[in-house]
Amino acid sequence: MNNKNTAEEQKNKTGAAKGIKKKCVMTIAGSDSGGGAGIEADLKTFSALGVHGTCVIASVTSQNTKGVQFVYDIPVEHIGTQIDSVCSDMEIVFAKSGMLSSPEIVSYVAGKVKEYNLSLIVDPVMAAEAGGELLRKDAVKMMAEVLLPVSFAVTPNIFEAEILSGIKIKNAEDAKNAAVKIAETGVKYVIVTGGHLEAEDIVYDSKNKEFTMLSGTFVKGGTHGTGCTYSSSLTAYLARGYSFEQACQFAKKFVVDAILYSENIGSGVAPVNPGGAQAIRSERAFVIENILEAWEILKNDDIFPQLIPEVGTNIAMTLPDIFKESVQPEYYASGIQPPRQISSIDKADNIIGADGFGSYYSAAAAFPGRIHKVKDLSGAKLSAENLGYPSFGSGSNLAKVIKSAQDFDETVRACINLKYTEKNVKHCEKTGLSAGSFNRDDEPSGCDESKEWGTTMIIQENGETVPDMIYENGGFGKEGVIRVFGTDAVDAANKVLMICDEIRKAKN
Repeated sequence: MNNKNTAEEQKNKTGAAKGIKKKCVMTIAGSDSGGGAGIEADLKTFSALGVHGTCVIASVTSQNTKGVQFVYDIPVEHIGTQIDSVCSDMEIVFAKSGMLSSPEIVSYVAGKVKEYNLSLIVDPVMAAEAGGELLRKDAVKMMAEVLLPVSFAVTPNIFEAEILSGIKIKNAEDAKNAAVKIAETGVKYVIVTGGHLEAEDIVYDSKNKEFTMLSGTFVKGGTHGTGCTYSSSLTAYLARGYSFEQACQFAKKFVVDAILYSENIGSGVAPVNPGGAQAIRSERAFVIENILEAWEILKNDDIFPQLIPEVGTNIAMTLPDIFKESVQPEYYASGIQPPRQISSIDKADNIIGADGFGSYYSAAAAFPGRIHKVKDLSGAKLSAENLGYPSFGSGSNLAKVIKSAQDFDETVRACINLKYTEKNVKHCEKTGLSAGSFNRDDEPSGCDESKEWGTTMIIQENGETVPDMIYENGGFGKEGVIRVFGTDAVDAANKVLMICDEIRKAKN
């Protein structure tokens, strides 16, 4: 029985703890031609979690969201050369195995795990979520007798735990008994994942004979690749130095996010999306940075303050169109709103997203206190001053206008409002930018939002093409506005600079 060294001992042994090289991990599994599970899901997960993923392909499957159509096993000697190539060059401490379809492959991999003293996380893949057997019955016995004794942890679901233990699982107590039985093989940790048991994971430490119960919540979304994603994220967190219990908790949370961000890409079971949460965080950060960059472009221009309306101006920008649909607004795994869960472009709330960028219910960001013109002490010089830091949930009026434009062109993501005067309009026209205008007096009765009605009308009249700017002359108690659109905030700011340049030329 070989109960592997601790993670810290392993890292010290290889020198990885000194930070000499990037954390490297390995997956030994089957390739999924549909890209939803197997090697493909593992590498996506490793990348999302900041570790370098290496791969050893044990089988090649022909599969899609509807199931597995064909399996070709790689000859064991070629599996071995892949492992040798990686381990002879890179410092691999933690590895995971997935689909090992035959007794010969299982036995051979077990030998390599011992040879390179790998801390192996075993995902005992037995069937594809979309349908199809991936582990021959004669290989199950070999896994229990040869692979698990040299492994660090095993992550069976309820179905797999029943087969490995021979115990029928109907409740948590049965799952605990199955975990103890599986641990008799010599594996140090057993995690019976709870996708089929009230979403509760049962973690068993065989050395200390201790159980840890990790509760969870069922969420809607694609489930193809959940087992692969859980075991590979567990592997990545361990490689990054987290304790086993922490790694289990974070891996569970990671899988929930991957399910929430899943997309229907075929006609069968949708795959998880390991990079979904990271994508939304990145996009939210990009929007904030882009607004700030646009502000840097405009704030020192001496003409810009003259274009600021009495109520102030703003720079608003939205997330890309793919982050604006709702599937499950009642649950958020990480405090970051999943892209398919944004139910309203301007729904503000008092909950700040985990990234500090404001509401995760909103797809649009702007300066919360707008941008105002300020006179110096002499009263002769104007400057532009922003109030607050750009955040999501701000700038709802501009967000509504952007949304109206996006009904025709999803690439339009930003808008800046300027002061309407006949002189300013003439300067706008001299830039050569396309423009359209509407009069609030023409607004049909019963219309709730003039700016949205006018924006839609002008775009329709323009052959359903969004012009660079749309202006309105205002109305009773309403200040006239010139709205400048852009593919992003910087694009819109550069168009505003063109207007400033025309005003500057006229003065000179």
